[in-house]
Amino acid sequence: MWQLLAIVLGGVLLFYWFALMFTIWCWLQVIFCLCLLQFVRATIWFSLGSGMLFWWMGTDIDFDTWLRGSAVIVGLGALATFARHCSKRKAMPAIPTMPAWTPPKTPANDNQLPMFSLHVKNEG
Repeated sequence: MWQLLAIVLGGVLLFYWFALMFTIWCWLQVIFCLCLLQFVRATIWFSLGSGMLFWWMGTDIDFDTWLRGSAVIVGLGALATFARHCSKRKAMPAIPTMPAWTPPKTPANDNQLPMFSLHVKNEG
């Protein structure tokens, strides 16, 4: 009987351990993605991390409310990514995409075979 109780308590403890580790992982991913300027990923991880914090604190936020709030937050991240993309495009026209083609130079000998003549000097 005590073995069954140990298995059940171990399972419950493992569930809470994985939930805690997932919460920490979500918030670390928010920081890392923001440092890499990946705003959409950061907002997705932020939504998951805040959902886990709501679950840990036991607040009365149902799934539908959390989902709508997460959609707004991810939308803001998408707008930030779009703004970053537009600011990059403004700076791009100064950089040419392809260099201008220049024809190859004509060879100096006009494709003629070079003729060499050897002069041997005889010393008498």
